[in-house]
Amino acid sequence: MIYKPLGQTGKTISAMGFGVMRFPPEVYKKDHQACVDVLLRAHELGVNYFDTAPGYCEGHSEQIIGKAMEQIQGKKPYVSTKCGLWNADTAQGAYDEVRRARDVLRVDTIDVYHMWCVKSMEEYERMIAPGGIYEGILRAKEEGLITHIAASVHTGGDDTAKVVADGKVELITLGYNAINFALRREGLLAAHRAGLGTIIMNPLGGGVIPKFAEMFSFLTRTPDESVIHAALRFLIGQKEVTAALPGPANMAELEDCVRACAYAEEVTEAYLAQLSVHLRDELDTLCTGCGYCEPCPVDVPIVRLLSAYNQYLVSMDKSELRQFMTGWYSLSPADAGGCTACGLCEERCTQKLPIVERLQEMSGL
Repeated sequence: MIYKPLGQTGKTISAMGFGVMRFPPEVYKKDHQACVDVLLRAHELGVNYFDTAPGYCEGHSEQIIGKAMEQIQGKKPYVSTKCGLWNADTAQGAYDEVRRARDVLRVDTIDVYHMWCVKSMEEYERMIAPGGIYEGILRAKEEGLITHIAASVHTGGDDTAKVVADGKVELITLGYNAINFALRREGLLAAHRAGLGTIIMNPLGGGVIPKFAEMFSFLTRTPDESVIHAALRFLIGQKEVTAALPGPANMAELEDCVRACAYAEEVTEAYLAQLSVHLRDELDTLCTGCGYCEPCPVDVPIVRLLSAYNQYLVSMDKSELRQFMTGWYSLSPADAGGCTACGLCEERCTQKLPIVERLQEMSGL
């Protein structure tokens, strides 16, 4: 396992962190220990950064990490969790969230605590306003309940750079991968120049990259290299990246990700420029399946419908869109037609996708 300094925090973390958000519901609802065992194995393999949030795995994720922390022998991994505007919108609310999470995670101090899911500068300004959640997080840090303040951002490079320049955080967690790196690299560079730790979420595009492996085969260096290995190597080989956060769902996926992070080759600016010619603007609008857009007030299966739309964006063959929707995902135009255009999903979407427009397009097929 490769290790890198976590910005200027004095900590060193594994180039592969563990994003604890993609365990299958049929597993975590039945048996937390099965998930805990995967975390224990990750720790044995050298992974020392676990990332979670209150809503991951329908609220089970923090509990799973808490149980793992009780069972891990020796030096504990660093733990990160978060508070977004939907968890709390006041300083007191955020402070209470910190205390709740600390108890669930079964730690004395939370190593990294995020202002969660900054999708726009307007949201960031709400977080840092007097009486806002940043004030509560800062109070928790002053009292020793957390060690480092971070922000998870889903903005373009320019806005990410503005958050960095504000000087309120020591780490940035950002969505950055082989799909969108050309559009978001400026934010990564700004964080690195400022000495911040940089944690990469959605390193596999929420599963989009392995799902469309042929399209992303340009990442591979040898005929036998998997696109998953190539996509992770692509990230950890960049000197500006501290760690990537894949979300293994089982032991096999964990072992595969760890093997990918056992070595890295330097990724140069020239190589990035070479790769960028393979990208189309449409690829940055692929849904990553994070699920923040749900639940829908009228039960439209948004994520499954957008997964079908992903297939269209990759093929750019509109004649096949209905086939993708009905044949691959067992959905119909009527499923999309249930949308009332309330816009709640778009408010929640971390990528700011035109969800209503896409649903309306699919409803008319």
